[in-house]
Amino acid sequence: MARPLRMDYPDTFYHVLSRGNEKRDIYYDEKDYLRFLDTLEKAVERFKLEVHAYVLMKNHYHLLIRTKEANLSRAIQWLGLSYSVWFNRRHERSGHLFQGRFKSFLIENDRYFTAMCLYIHGNPLRAGIVRRLWDYPWSSYRAYADRRYEVSWLTTGLVLGIHGGSRKGFMKVQEMSLRGEENILGELWHGLYLGSEGFSEECMGRVKREGHREKPQGRSLLRGRDIGALALEILERLGERNPESLLKVRKYRCWSRDVTIYILYQLGVYGNEEIGKVFGVGYTAVTGAVKRAQTHLNVDRQLERMANKIINDI
Repeated sequence: MARPLRMDYPDTFYHVLSRGNEKRDIYYDEKDYLRFLDTLEKAVERFKLEVHAYVLMKNHYHLLIRTKEANLSRAIQWLGLSYSVWFNRRHERSGHLFQGRFKSFLIENDRYFTAMCLYIHGNPLRAGIVRRLWDYPWSSYRAYADRRYEVSWLTTGLVLGIHGGSRKGFMKVQEMSLRGEENILGELWHGLYLGSEGFSEECMGRVKREGHREKPQGRSLLRGRDIGALALEILERLGERNPESLLKVRKYRCWSRDVTIYILYQLGVYGNEEIGKVFGVGYTAVTGAVKRAQTHLNVDRQLERMANKIINDI
């Protein structure tokens, strides 16, 4: 199974989620919760992280993190492994504590960052565990509401600053968010990042430059492109002056059309039926076009280099 796409960058905000294996509990009692927070504190120091919000639920946790270095994966893997070893030893158990690798996505700006902080704090209330956020001890909400609950490794200044530095102002917005329940995750693109359409284009550019096409979310980003527009772009790069004319005209001996189909096929993103619809042919005709294109490329090395460059650029 392909691993999730990891986009580790310095000076970047992330939401991190990790669940217990088979959705089982990862905290049994107060000592477990405290140990996890102690390990999180060590991770902050060791990996130069900023934790801006957190909530520890019975079988999963949420973190709102800013990385100063490109080391999110290493940091969260260390956190999970360190806690798991201690937890298994204490409870005389073995095996994986967490379910696979953690999930994470990038956050664009202050609006989404603040909304995620509010969303994270609201988890115990949405789950019906408490009737007031203040009653849940295993989140960063109390530290935002009352300075007496602040700890050195938790960064509250940025979110509070967005609300004019006022704790009362923050609590009012938090309460409003619980009543309104804005679905901020509705703007989560491809399970990879939270933000605007412009941010999606920037993220797609990163994926293309760094060669993440084999990852599930990388494929999802590429599938977000219109296949018809992509076919026209490829035909133009192959030198066709009127690429639209080649989409629906069934020319058996048209090398540029065959090579375009070959490139779309090689991306590993689109199925034969999808490609065939663009060119007005059945899925079996796509296989024939790919074979003819391979014959062209085997003979014309310059064309082969051009096709490979187009694939890499996409």
